[in-house]
This record gives sequence, structure tokens and C-alpha cells, in this order.
Amino acid sequence: MGNIKKSCAVCLLTAMIFTFEVITSISEGVIVEENTFVSTDIKDGLRIVTVETPEGKITVNLTDDIAAGDTISGIVVAEPYGTTSDERQRNTDELNGYVVELEVQDKEIGETKISEKKLKKVSIPKKFRQGTTKITISDSDGNEVITTDIEIEDSPHPLQYTEPISPKDFKLPRIGKSGETVQVLGPFDGAFETSSVKIGGKEVEILAESPRKVIVKTPGGITGSTKIEVIERGIRSSGEFHIADLAIPTTENTVNGIWRKKSGKTSWRIIRQGQNITADTFFLPEQDQIRGYKPNVTILRGSIKGNLLVGKAQQFFLMPLEECMAMCPSKCEQWNDIELILSEDGNTLSGQIQEKAINTETCAVIEFGWIPWTLIRQ
Repeated sequence: MGNIKKSCAVCLLTAMIFTFEVITSISEGVIVEENTFVSTDIKDGLRIVTVETPEGKITVNLTDDIAAGDTISGIVVAEPYGTTSDERQRNTDELNGYVVELEVQDKEIGETKISEKKLKKVSIPKKFRQGTTKITISDSDGNEVITTDIEIEDSPHPLQYTEPISPKDFKLPRIGKSGETVQVLGPFDGAFETSSVKIGGKEVEILAESPRKVIVKTPGGITGSTKIEVIERGIRSSGEFHIADLAIPTTENTVNGIWRKKSGKTSWRIIRQGQNITADTFFLPEQDQIRGYKPNVTILRGSIKGNLLVGKAQQFFLMPLEECMAMCPSKCEQWNDIELILSEDGNTLSGQIQEKAINTETCAVIEFGWIPWTLIRQ
């Protein structure tokens, strides 16, 4: 991606095996005091802190990759409770007086009123070592309502960018679900003011931003092929974007058959039972077997809903398996997310798969975001 060199010390992966049991989020919750509950959910690159108060629900959105030295931004959403408009208005007025504070090592680094909706741009100290930052929410009288911890990495993700940035540095998603979040990887500066994202020609709200990605919500009520466009500090990057239609009826015969990766010779026999997808190897060239793939074994498990197939792919790096095992035995196989859209004629499964690389000197696995991936019916 961009200015990162992929040499003999950094080896990429190729996709092979899916699993149906996909963990989409991690969440935890705790009762802080009577009538107050706080929970944290991590999903699709977004860290969501939710606070239930007597007046309503407060949601704080941040990215899940906060690190020392980062500049970050986020969104705060208040949803008042009440059975009448007057009651909801009273609770809205109360919630608007609440304040969100971020602290690192007992030092305040940012404060935002919930009525402002957007968390003010916050900078995490560079000297901060691995640990946590505190999010404190106080009511309109200054009384502390909750305090919860957010983990901070002591060093940023290995993806780094040099100036000037270019459109090729951005990894745009190719698939989304109507009304759900997607993430864009790239050289962002952590400030909403210099970033914008459009889907289908309409600007969408950025929910959270770090120096490595932004999280946005796909517009609801639309499906099919469109475009996604990102502008960061005046640099524009755009690409195809397909919003899945989960309501399209499909039958078991829709995906049954022999499929081949568009850019290779390896092929698979796909079988669908209900919404479950399985496959075994139908043809494997010698080079794939050298990398670790085995013929005549089940290599795909996933699920399909509407025209969207989702799962996880087991990948091997682009080197002989024996060579990888000698250098980084615990890192030679990786399981990556994959999302594919079934074409209207039923002859193409195209979409995206996570791209990863391994630095064989340090055995660190580096994520490069999504890359295109297509299967063609034979």
C-alpha cells in the first residue's frame, strides 16, 4: 500500500478456506450505579461505548486502533427517553448538558459537550506507553456519571505513510450493507475537518477517525452498484462500491458447481445447503500445493444471504510452506474476512478479501485492508 515496500522480507497471502463461524464483534458491559449501565462493543473497526442513563442513551464512537501519538476524532450521539414529546424534550435538555472527557494518566486531553455531537480533535501523548485512556461522562451539574477505560497501543499500526500522500495509499472497501458501517484504510490525519467520504454521490457522516482509517455508515435504502469517494487533505481516491441486496431470493442451485479464481488456475466444487456454503478442492496446481494447500479436502465454509456471501478465508503466504514454517511457524496460516456478491446471472462471485503480509525478519503480520477477489463459474 502506497509507500510500503513488499520485498522478500514481506510476503503476501493467497486465499483458500472460509469458515462459517465468524466473530463480528466483541462487547462487554457493566452496571456503574443504579439506573446507569455502560458497555463497549468493537465491530467493523469501530469502538462503541454506550451509556444508559435515566434520561436516555449516550453513544461514543471511536476507532478500535487508538495508539500513542495519535490524533483522533469521534461522534457522540444522545437518544432521549420518554413517552411524550415534552418528556423527551426535558431529557434532551438534560443530556445536552452532559460532558465527555478523555484522560490519559490522570491528565485531561479533551472535553466535549454532548450537544456539540462531535468529539473535539484529541491528541494522545507520544510518550504514552501501553495502557488505557479514561472516558468520563458527567451530568449538567458536574457530577460524574460513569468512567470507563479504552485500551491504547504503545506504538501505532505498522502501516506508515510518507508525504506527499497519493490516491493509491487508500484502500477503499468494495462491498457494504445498506445502513451498516464500513471502514476505509489510508493516510488520514485524525481530524474530521480535512476528511470527507461520498457513497453514491452523497456525502456520508464520518463516525470516527484515526491516522490510519475512517469509519462511515453506508446509506440506507439503496442497493446495487455505485461509487465510493474519499477526499483527505485535498487528495481524492474513488472506486466501485456495491451495496448488497439481502432480500434477493436465491436457491441451492444458484451457487452449486465448479468455480475458479479469476486470476489463477485453482478451482473449487461449491455446495450450498440452506444458507450454508461448503466446498472442496477440485483442481490444485503444483505451486498451490507447495504453499500448503491440499487436494480433495473441504476448503470453504461460509453463508449466503440474498446475494451476499460472507466468511473467513484461510490463507498461506506466497512462499513454500516449509520455508515459512522455518522462519515464522505460528504465523504461516492466517484467517481473513471475505465478502462476495453473486452476479445477477449467477456466474460470478466478486468482492473483497483482507490482504495481509508477513515480515519474515520480525514475523509481524501487517494488514493492508481489502483487495479485489473474484470467482468465475466454470
